[in-house]
Amino acid sequence: MAELEFYGSATVGERGQIALPANLRRELNIKAGDKILIFGKRAWRKWGFIAAKAEVLEALLQEIEKEIRKLMEGAKKE
Repeated sequence: MAELEFYGSATVGERGQIALPANLRRELNIKAGDKILIFGKRAWRKWGFIAAKAEVLEALLQEIEKEIRKLMEGAKKE
């Protein structure tokens, strides 16, 4: 499993905005105008949330869908 990276901290401003640390933006190629999707779960309220670049999440979901199709085709052949 990949190591968890700590990129720094951010403070929530009065309008609810946070600034992503520069090293995070640089490493993950996050630029002004990029769409970031925010996920949370009621059970996580005391834990936090997850953020992902929309394009990265879309690519990941396409890969998962492709793998599921392969598995289903294999199951049909059995």
